[in-house]
Amino acid sequence: MAGGFSVLPASTGTDEKATSGTKILGPAWARFPILTVGLLGVQILWSVEMSYASPYLISLGISKSSMAMVFVAGPLSGLLVQPLVGILADSSTSRWGRRRPYMLAGCSIAAFSMLLLGYTPEFAAVFTGRDTPFNDTLTIWLAVLAIYLADFSINAVMSVDRALMVDSLPPSLQAPATAWAARMLGFGGLFGFFVGNLDLPAVLPSFGSTELQVLSVIVAGILVFGHLTTILLVKEEPFERPDGQRPPSLIAELRRLFTSLFSLPCTIQQICLIQFFASMGWFPILFYTTMYISDLHARSVSASASIGTQTEIAAQGARLGSRGLFFSAILSLLTNIFIPYVTRTANTPSGQRFKVPLTTVWAYSHLVFGACMLGTFFVTSVNGAIFTISITGIPWAVAQWAPYSLLGEAILTSTKPTTTTTVEANPLLERPVKDVEHGAAAKLDIGNQAGLIIGIHNIYSVIPQFIVTILCAVVFAIFEGPDSSASVAAAAQSRPNSVVYIFRLGALWSFIAFKICRRLGRELRR
Repeated sequence: MAGGFSVLPASTGTDEKATSGTKILGPAWARFPILTVGLLGVQILWSVEMSYASPYLISLGISKSSMAMVFVAGPLSGLLVQPLVGILADSSTSRWGRRRPYMLAGCSIAAFSMLLLGYTPEFAAVFTGRDTPFNDTLTIWLAVLAIYLADFSINAVMSVDRALMVDSLPPSLQAPATAWAARMLGFGGLFGFFVGNLDLPAVLPSFGSTELQVLSVIVAGILVFGHLTTILLVKEEPFERPDGQRPPSLIAELRRLFTSLFSLPCTIQQICLIQFFASMGWFPILFYTTMYISDLHARSVSASASIGTQTEIAAQGARLGSRGLFFSAILSLLTNIFIPYVTRTANTPSGQRFKVPLTTVWAYSHLVFGACMLGTFFVTSVNGAIFTISITGIPWAVAQWAPYSLLGEAILTSTKPTTTTTVEANPLLERPVKDVEHGAAAKLDIGNQAGLIIGIHNIYSVIPQFIVTILCAVVFAIFEGPDSSASVAAAAQSRPNSVVYIFRLGALWSFIAFKICRRLGRELRR
């Protein structure tokens, strides 16, 4: 049963070829957790960044419009790092394997960046001393640097995490492995948002005096420990180039990436296109939920004439935003635990055909998300906003699992008839010289290019994030007004909640994703 915690069957036939000689140490029942435990730390890092980065940057004096440009780090790193690391890892001949060296380097940098973000004033004070104007400026720049380092490094880690799963398992095990990855992401999100509701400095005073400082230490430790577990227990077979073949240059690899963008197999191309429109809707929710709920909280405080300093109101709003994300993470985790048992993919045994196709589940998850975004037209209270954000946990669970499961299967099973022209145009499709000379049609697998394909898929995820980031900057600049230093209460009284306009546009993108996903499902059932 997909997603079940069971002994992994031995691969046979073509499935054995898909494993690329990778060995996973330990009992068979622990292989899925071993492969995916690193994603636990990845999601905790994202959870902390989503919950705390926005309010923290605002507290340092960065305006909303400027902050939107800071968060371009996420899509920029996804656009550059994931594809580049993917193609470099694909051709790596390291004796430690193709993926693990990049995994170790990436998680080390990510751990350092989290510590830098949590202790930014302390790092700045080393160079400037405390309570000086230059210290404040350097603190802001170091915080921005920390976010860029975190986003760039964690994207590299995610790229090799996903590629290692594809390398290590046959097509029939891609769905349950990806379900386990989604569960790790769910546990990570749940943990990250749960601790955001605690008074962490009182619980762990030795880790720091602020919640962000304590969280940065916790995140760094979990991230490194999880990936060390995978690095030590997963043994990759080193990649060997044919005799006389030179390693490709960086320019050649980038040219191969660009060419492959326009010559993917049909199934993979449609998965990427669905991801493009889905990301247009998800990006604002992932980064501006706390701001949205905090703004509603500030309005309620102002309306009731409650007394509180700007810092207190902002802290309360951040906790309420974290609470909404926490409830969303609970629903996401529960969905990831149970929904794999009622879904099926192309490789599901014939005796389980009564289950719902995964493409159908993915399609209707877009409708649920769109309905939540349209619900912001009617939400005027903090509790209503928390409820709406909580419901998005259901489609988010599917978004963490479905596209990667379908993509993993497609990478290992996609074939494509080619002629001399298409082979020359598409370096993904390698053929024997004699076949090229005769120009005969052939079916060629692309399973050894997992890093490249996952990187291309991520490009389709991050390009819309650039679009949405620019859109957010424009909308925030229009509605924020010229004086960003005004008190929270005054701002709440005189300005609309600008985030909701970005949320509502997300409904449009999700409906387009639904339409394409339904078409993909019909084609896969033929």
